Amino acid sequence: MRPLDEPDPMAVIETPPGEEDLFPCPICGEELKQGVKKCRHCKEWIERNCEECNTPLRGVFAARGVCADCATARYTPVAAAAPGALAPTRSKGTAIMLAALLGGVGVHRFYLNRPGSGLLYLLFCWTLIPTLLGLCEAFRLAVMDDGTFQAKYG
Repeated sequence: MRPLDEPDPMAVIETPPGEEDLFPCPICGEELKQGVKKCRHCKEWIERNCEECNTPLRGVFAARGVCADCATARYTPVAAAAPGALAPTRSKGTAIMLAALLGGVGVHRFYLNRPGSGLLYLLFCWTLIPTLLGLCEAFRLAVMDDGTFQAKYG
């Protein structure tokens, strides 16, 4: 038997309405109930776990979804990337098709980042010489090794 002055652990203590523990939202400052994970006013996360390491987050980090440690590990600076890693690569097949079909107006030269010769092809397209050169270049590109193509145009 337990003493009378000790509270019953099975008893449910209800708080009267309006007297819940309230706290301000760290983003917008509106009053929220304890245990709320997302503010109903500003729609920002109040509390959630890190997506990487499952650490509990609050405030600004909860809005981001990752803790500071995981954020620094996730994002590498652009300067640390390998040179040429951000450069667009050109497709050999696309270059061959452009040279064969639209070589007379120099579209393949613009695609291969040779705008000077592309402009010459465009200026002299009425002579049909660029058309013949475009067909020759389509054949030259077709027999070119992939590594050589990427080194020259990639």
